[in-house]
Amino acid sequence: LRSLTKPLMLAATACVTACGYSNAPIIGGFGSFKYQYMPGLLKAPTGANMQNCHGLVTDKDENIYLTYQNDGKTDANCLIKWEPDGTGGEFMTGGGGQLCSGTPHGLKIATEGGIQYLYHANNNQKLTKTQLDGTIVWQRTGNFGQDPKLPYRPTWFAVPPESKYIYLCDGYGSNNVYVFDRAGVFQNKTFGGKGGMDQHGKFSTNHGCTYDPRNGKIAVSDRANHRIEYFDFDNNSPDTFAYNYTVDMRPSLGSLTLPCNLRMYPEQEGRSIIPDLTGPVAVLDQGNKVVSVVNVSVLLKTTQHKHPHDAIFLSNGDMVVATWAPGRISYWKKL
Repeated sequence: LRSLTKPLMLAATACVTACGYSNAPIIGGFGSFKYQYMPGLLKAPTGANMQNCHGLVTDKDENIYLTYQNDGKTDANCLIKWEPDGTGGEFMTGGGGQLCSGTPHGLKIATEGGIQYLYHANNNQKLTKTQLDGTIVWQRTGNFGQDPKLPYRPTWFAVPPESKYIYLCDGYGSNNVYVFDRAGVFQNKTFGGKGGMDQHGKFSTNHGCTYDPRNGKIAVSDRANHRIEYFDFDNNSPDTFAYNYTVDMRPSLGSLTLPCNLRMYPEQEGRSIIPDLTGPVAVLDQGNKVVSVVNVSVLLKTTQHKHPHDAIFLSNGDMVVATWAPGRISYWKKL
């Protein structure tokens, strides 16, 4: 275990080691933020073959949505909805193979004109806006007008609620951020690019893009640089994407941390949550200071919940975690 996180990991696994029997409750976290794994919830519909579980959102009715990569053989789906309590999983089939082929990855939800939509980023050069049932509103495949010489494998959208524009992180490709309008038209504005920890505004796997309602900025999960970078933008112009400040995750999560995403909850005392691809899920306070860690990969080792890729809080404070390689999803009840 990484030296900086060893006390956190020990605390996160304390119940399992102390209880000493296989059917003991699985509890992670510490302090005021402890969570119990609920294995009976978030069951996938019959026929789901989840190779990788990637993106999570909740809608205005608190239903839970997951986008995942199927096996390309027995399962042609990629979008599942559960009831707010984690029961009643069902496929959202409106997009069919046009939505689900390739590698569905990032998922965001937005309310526009009183209607909720999903924004999907697919690693196989496919960007899609859909209704909640997956029905396609628009889709952009292949080159959309960016430099064709650069690699392109998009990972996530940021969708600021008051902005005319959305921001695409090309985390597995160019490490650029591309600006589109809400109709999916590229605005010929490109920011970012490949860079190391000594270069702010440059990225090494800009995996997640998220609007942070706590400060009105866009947070980019610069995964291989172990940090979150914050940017100013203009709701009415695509011309601005300016570096503001950095949150270095190494002091709290260790030198090898790989923060995949950052989700924020102003209504829950400003807390946020970070899934770390190396295994833990971190709970942060309103200042992005780690206040608890649930070491998912250790606690659920026997069922291979190895690499947390996305994580969200529900309105009751419970937590949902999606993991990659292999695809798993877990429900954690706040104690």
